Amino acid sequence: MNDVVWGYPALLMLTGGGVLGALFGSFSNVLIHRLPRNLSVVRPRSACPSCAATIAWYDNVPVLSWLMLRGRCRRCDAGISPRYPLVELAGAGCALVALLRFGFNLDGLAGAVFLLLLLDIAIIDWEHMIIPHTLSIAGMTSGLVLAFLG
Repeated sequence: MNDVVWGYPALLMLTGGGVLGALFGSFSNVLIHRLPRNLSVVRPRSACPSCAATIAWYDNVPVLSWLMLRGRCRRCDAGISPRYPLVELAGAGCALVALLRFGFNLDGLAGAVFLLLLLDIAIIDWEHMIIPHTLSIAGMTSGLVLAFLG
């Protein structure tokens, strides 16, 4: 295991890593929802599946927005799946595990991204019984590039 010097700087970096992991987990939710449906992961902006209302930026803050809205859409009051904050928390967990294992460097970032990629694949496979080629190819390509870089 990588030696992490515990103290204020390390805790600050771990907190930042956890927050970034939750943000990446939020994007993972976009991938999990849109890739199996062959939708763009860039546009349009996120919207409520029930009423199609665009989700404002302040309602898109990982975990906190779901808690503040009590798991309901601000506009139509339809329920929002608890999977969304759970994936965001898992994203934070993936980032923390990778940073603690590999350190605060390119290896730590690559480890976090790879763990999130595996999480995305697992959830899509569980819900839709498919593994999108885009995620498989992204994982293989990034793995080969990182292996080549040493």
